[in-house]
Amino acid sequence: MKKNKILLIGYSNISKRRYINTFIKQKIKFSVASKSYKKKIKGVSEQYSNYNEAITNSKANIAFISLPNSLHFYWAKKALINGYHVVVDKPLSYKVKETKKLINIAKKNKKLLSEAIFYNYHRQVKKVQNILKKSGKLDAVQVQFVIPMPSKKSLLMSANFLGGAIMDMGPYASSIHRIFFKKKIISKKINIKLNSKKLPISFKIKINYKNQTYNGLFKFGGEYKNEIIFFTKKKVLSIERLFSPPEKFDLNISVINKKNVQNIKVLRDNSFENYLLEVLKNINFKKYSFYFKQILQDHLFRDKIEKKFLRMI
Repeated sequence: MKKNKILLIGYSNISKRRYINTFIKQKIKFSVASKSYKKKIKGVSEQYSNYNEAITNSKANIAFISLPNSLHFYWAKKALINGYHVVVDKPLSYKVKETKKLINIAKKNKKLLSEAIFYNYHRQVKKVQNILKKSGKLDAVQVQFVIPMPSKKSLLMSANFLGGAIMDMGPYASSIHRIFFKKKIISKKINIKLNSKKLPISFKIKINYKNQTYNGLFKFGGEYKNEIIFFTKKKVLSIERLFSPPEKFDLNISVINKKNVQNIKVLRDNSFENYLLEVLKNINFKKYSFYFKQILQDHLFRDKIEKKFLRMI
């Protein structure tokens, strides 16, 4: 595999907790651009306090954008124009036309563009898919993703930085549609709850396909819940910690049928590491089209929720 080097633009919490540890473990050279963090970062080869300076001077070939949502489009576009392959924290951008513009620039410059959604790179999702193949047709999926209400100072609660449940959780809702449903949407029902500042703090969706249903609750405020349930005629499968599978603990899939409940152990796995290694491999083999298709499909689904929100404000 060719040597790749990453320019991490932004020093977010997930960068500190997860990204940089993986870069170091995999011996990937990386530099960091952060306006606010001035101390020396462990393992870094170059450190910048100015994003423009970093993009101009870095010897990296990959830009990883880990900034507030409102800055994703601008810096992803800038990095693509300057010849970088680009990975962006979810959500990639706010509007579908922005997503299409980034894809067009990436295609023109023959660069990879990817939205960093990686929970499905955990072995538990592959195991579920294998069980479903043997269990007959998938009838329905039910998702509940609830987090305690973020603090008022959190970026998640900032309209200026494009916070809110749709931007934060919408990419997850979209990816469930892409991963588990291959059919055309027949009908949809979307309910959105706003706070006093007109920021969406929860949304419920019911999507009907031909002979299949997708129900989802995505919410700020309440006891933590991170669960997906799959229904077939023969079995019911339940997974917890779907969207944030821990890398240091084993997980469990509950398989329920008429006779018994079977608990299947899933060995620990690092979903981000698996995702990143695939990205690096596809950069080296110049395979980018998969990511373009995935990004657009996800955003077109999320756009159905966003349009309902825009009609409410």
